[in-house]
Formats: sequence, structure tokens, C-alpha cells
Amino acid sequence: MEPLEKIIAYYNENQGEKDPENVAFLQKNVIGKSSSEIAALLADTTPDETGGIVAISGFYYQFLVAVEYIIDMLKGKWDYVFIEHLDDIVVGKDNTVRFIQVKSSEKVKMDASSSPASGLYYRTLIGESTDRKNNSWIDKLVSKAELLKKNDEYITQFQLYSSYHFIKTRGLDFDVYTGNLNYDMEIADNDHLLLKLIAPVCDKNGKYYDYENKCGEKPKELLSRFYLHTGTGLHNLDVFEDHLCMRLSEWLFRDVGDRVKVHPRDLSTLIGHLCARCTCGESAERLLVTKDNLVEILDEIRTRCLDSVEQTTEKHGNKSSISKIIDSIVSDIETCAHAPVFKDKLYTYREYLIQWVDNGGNIRSLIERYVDGTIKSSAYVTLKELNREQKLYDFFNIVFIMMIVKDSFMEFTDSKNLLTKKCTVSNLLFSFISLESRNNLESGLQKLESIIQQSDTNDHLYLLDKTLKVVFQNYTDRRFTETVRREIKSLSEIQIEGFEDEPSLNKVSYRVDIIPGVEMKLDFSEALDEQESFRDKMQDIWTKYCSEVN
Repeated sequence: MEPLEKIIAYYNENQGEKDPENVAFLQKNVIGKSSSEIAALLADTTPDETGGIVAISGFYYQFLVAVEYIIDMLKGKWDYVFIEHLDDIVVGKDNTVRFIQVKSSEKVKMDASSSPASGLYYRTLIGESTDRKNNSWIDKLVSKAELLKKNDEYITQFQLYSSYHFIKTRGLDFDVYTGNLNYDMEIADNDHLLLKLIAPVCDKNGKYYDYENKCGEKPKELLSRFYLHTGTGLHNLDVFEDHLCMRLSEWLFRDVGDRVKVHPRDLSTLIGHLCARCTCGESAERLLVTKDNLVEILDEIRTRCLDSVEQTTEKHGNKSSISKIIDSIVSDIETCAHAPVFKDKLYTYREYLIQWVDNGGNIRSLIERYVDGTIKSSAYVTLKELNREQKLYDFFNIVFIMMIVKDSFMEFTDSKNLLTKKCTVSNLLFSFISLESRNNLESGLQKLESIIQQSDTNDHLYLLDKTLKVVFQNYTDRRFTETVRREIKSLSEIQIEGFEDEPSLNKVSYRVDIIPGVEMKLDFSEALDEQESFRDKMQDIWTKYCSEVN
């Protein structure tokens, strides 16, 4: 039997030992609740411990510890995290399994002999007898070695994770265990915790419990793998949250950088999803978390965090970004012979763009569609600010050039993926794609084909009866100097309402004219200072790049 199977079987066999108050808490606040309900409960709770271990703050604290281990799992340290609500956390990788108990209190520290610290070693009496039951925290931890014995080549580790520090007293000193980070410490024969553990004790049925016989190891060997970890106190819960947010952000946005952060409320969302979606078998009281079943949950958190970056950008002003770029283009053409006319068109276009923002347009999706041809992209956040501004400049500048060349206006279309604009005079449809400087025509075509194949049905139907003219930008292909026509095939099936019983339109070919934006810009620049022949030059440019291709 695999380690995890043995652990689950153990929990199934010991349901009767559950604390009734803990079970009541789960029934009321967690089991059967949606992830959003659990997240809201946690987010609206002020940390305290006045209600005992079943207080929401205690529940939340234990899950923060679980999240810490989940982050370690994401980084490859563990294969799974097994959580039994308000009780144990178990993590494992290969033949190594660590059992963790989490204890929290509103106190920062307490004497080792005081309650609840005494729970570490205190064993309760059995009825009227003088016999004691092996139900101290340390008993419950190290007795798990029964499941996975050293003789069977398992490596077990034991950790007590507390929100408070155990202060040594004259008769009890547990400080030595706070340094056992490697779970391999030599234990002295007169160690205070060892002396407690080797005292005679009975199991839950009143029978003498022999550690060496049950676990295959003496108490001294078991304690050598015990680590007493003092975590962040409940009074500093925000510090713990910030630490976890930083670590989760580092993993979740490792391809983006440090501009995007996980917020503490996202931790509540994560815990809510874990409780609602990672149940082990049919039990809502036990959670099995693996890297695979976290994918969808983390994707949701990642998307929301990226959206918050967009909102922040909008807060500082999509409109101001647009004005800044348009002003920059105006500055570049300030000295040309036709500057007054150009300025008027640019400022008219700026007003249109500001209205576009008011109607829901945003810079983030514009850049994502310009760079990747889809809003399902991280291009906006992966680009540095200066690179974003350059992309915006390149896009607005080529649109401005085309408006001057045709003496027309260009409006955004309803396309969701390709960044397209329609010329109001010629009724032609233009799309704009930014390439990398190392790209040539063929690599650009491969990118365009990939974009079209991944577009949704509405976009496919929109393009079906049109010749799409695509302007490639930012390449260094010296051979790409004139517009070329290509056919792009879609791999998706297109179903049209009313024709459901007909064969699907599959692998539809789209006529695409590829315009060399770099060359068009150079021709335009050369014509800027033309006086009487300027209009003729503009007509030549339009004919050269935008007319029908044979």
C-alpha cells in the first residue's frame, strides 16, 4: 500500500476521535459551502482566539500553514499535501512523509507547564484509574510512525507548528527541538520531553502502548525527527499573510516579474477553493491537494491579479497614455510642411480613442492583440513600460499614416482576437500585428496562421467573406518590400445557425494580403516634405501597398 493510502485509511478508521466542536464548526461553516462563501467568511474575520480552536481565526491560521506547504509543493519539494480540517497536515514525497500538527492561541508565549502549552506532553487519565492515555500532542504525532515504519524504508518526520513560543521552566525545557530543522537531532537521555514520552501509557482501549513494538523504533529515535516550529503569532497574522503572498507571487508570476502581486484576499479565495474542490474521496472533511488539482484554482487567481494590474493602469489613466503617445507623434511631424493638417487629424483621432476608452476599450487588450492576436495573453505585463509605450507608438503611428495616405478615418471593429480597423472611405478591413525584429515574412505568416486558427467562431464568420489586409510591423526582412497575398486555413469547425445538419465548414481558406508596414512607413517619411505632389505621392503609396493583389 502506498504511503498516502495508508494515511487515508488511518483517518477513515479513527473518525470517532474527532473533536465534536471541530466537527460542528466544519458542518456550520465549511461542509457544503461554496468556495466564495468560505472565502467571504475568512476575509471578513478579525483574527482572535476567543472562541477556542474552532474559532475561524484558528481555522484560518491552520490553512495558512497548509498554504505554506502547498507553495513548497508547487516548487517540487512535496508531491501532495493532505489536510484534515482543524487537525493534521501531512505532506509527502517519495518515501518521506511529514506529519504536522498546528496549534494557535492569542498568546505570544507561555510557560511549557501552562495550558494550552501543556498539551504538548500532558496525557489524560483513563477513568478512575491511574493509567494515562497516549493523547498528548507529541504522542499523537510520533505514533503515526505505526503507519510507515522505518523497517519498511519509510522516512517519517514530525512537526508541531505553533503560533506561540514554549518558554522553558525549571522542570521543562523544549528549546532543543526548535533547532531540529533537519529532523535528525541526537536526543539526550535526560531530555525532558523524552522522559515524558517513555513513561508508561495506554492506547484508547486501555491497553499498554509500547512504542518500540508498535512503531518499530524507541521513543528516543522518534523524537530525533521531531521539530518544534514557532510560527508567526496571531497578533501578526498580516505578516504571515504578506510572507505567503510574496512566496506565492514569486511562483505564480515567475514569467511576469514582480509587477504583479497576490493579495491576502487571494489567500482566502485559495482556501475557499481548496475546501470546496479538493475533497478526498467523498469526505468534505479531508482535502488532498496535488499540483494537478491546483491548476484551475491558481489560473483563476492569476487572471484576477493580472486584471487588477489592468485596473491600476486604467486608474492612472488609459486616456493619459493615449494623449502621451499622440503628443509624441505630433512632436515628430512638427517641422514637416503639412504639420497643421496632420495635427488636426491626430487630435481628432485622439478624441475618438478617448471615447473608445469610455466605451470599454483599454490599452492592455490593445497591446495583447497587437502583439499576440488574442486577449488570452500576458504580453501587457511581460513588457516593460518603455516597451509598451513603443508598441503603442508603432501602432498609432501606422494607423495615422494610413489615415493620411487615404485621407480617411479608421475605426476599431468588433473582432475579439485580431486587432482590426476598418477604413471608413474604402470599407477595407486592416489588421495590425507586431513581430520581433528577428522575424521575417515566413515567421510572421506562421504567427498569423496560429492566431487565426485559435480565434473563435464569431471572428471566423466575420472574416469569412472578406479579404483581410494585415500590416506586419517591426521585422527586419529586407526581402519583404511589397504586399503579398496568401491563403490561411482555419482548423476549427464553423457551425452556422440554421445549417446545423449540414457538413461543418472546416479548414476554410481566408484571403490575406500581407502589407510590409516598415516599407510603407519609409515611403511615407520620404513624401512628408513634398508640396504640390504630396497627394499624388499618397495615392501612389495606397496603390502600392493597399490595392488588390494579383
